[in-house]
Amino acid sequence: MQLNAEQVQFFHREGYLVVENALSTATLDALSADFEQRIEEVAQRLYGEGRIQDLCAESPFDKRIALLTQQAKTSIQSEISFPNNLRRAVYDFLCTPDLLDILEALIGPEIFCNPTQHVRPKLPEALLPAAFDHWIQQSPFHQDAAVLLPEADDTLVVTSWIPLVDTDAHNGTLHVFPRLHQGEIRRHVRCPYGWMVDPAALPTHEPIVLPVRRGGLILLHGRTPHGSLPNKSDAVRWSLDLRWNDARKPCGRPLPGMLVRSQQHQTTSHADWLAAWATAKTDTTPRIFYRWNTA
Repeated sequence: MQLNAEQVQFFHREGYLVVENALSTATLDALSADFEQRIEEVAQRLYGEGRIQDLCAESPFDKRIALLTQQAKTSIQSEISFPNNLRRAVYDFLCTPDLLDILEALIGPEIFCNPTQHVRPKLPEALLPAAFDHWIQQSPFHQDAAVLLPEADDTLVVTSWIPLVDTDAHNGTLHVFPRLHQGEIRRHVRCPYGWMVDPAALPTHEPIVLPVRRGGLILLHGRTPHGSLPNKSDAVRWSLDLRWNDARKPCGRPLPGMLVRSQQHQTTSHADWLAAWATAKTDTTPRIFYRWNTA
């Protein structure tokens, strides 16, 4: 699937674009199945450590990680996300031709998968353990460009927010402030979940809510202020937020990304990606990751 001229114009004018029927059921099923396998591995380890008493083996994909978290009384969501999860199925998903075809209309033919990536199994509020708090659960208003270094200020970084389930205001879809991507990077402050737009710098009008069905995705300009709503449903809201930019421009994060499409160079293999992350994880060289150095 490729974006048409009207969709491209809408993205550049509004700072976001909802694309329905972008990815096949088979593509999403393969990724979900691998996440299920990863959850099984984590559950078996927790059981062996005596941290849970029930593997919840019969629980469905949209419930199991929440039920395991209830027992463990600590987050296990990060074990499904980057860079703890660099499995082949994740790599293959990042290289999905249908996804790259959509991105090429905005980024061009040299596509770099930015290392600022997350898998977000957002747990239902009703199933959270007492006093549970974790960054994957919360996403206050922020601009993705603001958590990258200033070297990328002139780089168009596009976020693809991809749900593995139907999403709406009830289970925690995104809400955004359109057209503000044409302004500056707003002042961000530290919060328990990373960085958020300083409340004093937020617009006074209400954001718009963007429902999207499984198979669809939301594209965001790096300067579009956005966040996600609480998950008030009884099931896990599974999603990925992945960032992409022209490979010839700075990416703004000194960690391993991947060249996933190119007319000029060999793309990054799974083995090379794993090796790059192995090196990064053991590299103790002091590095700056964020532009903001005060709370």
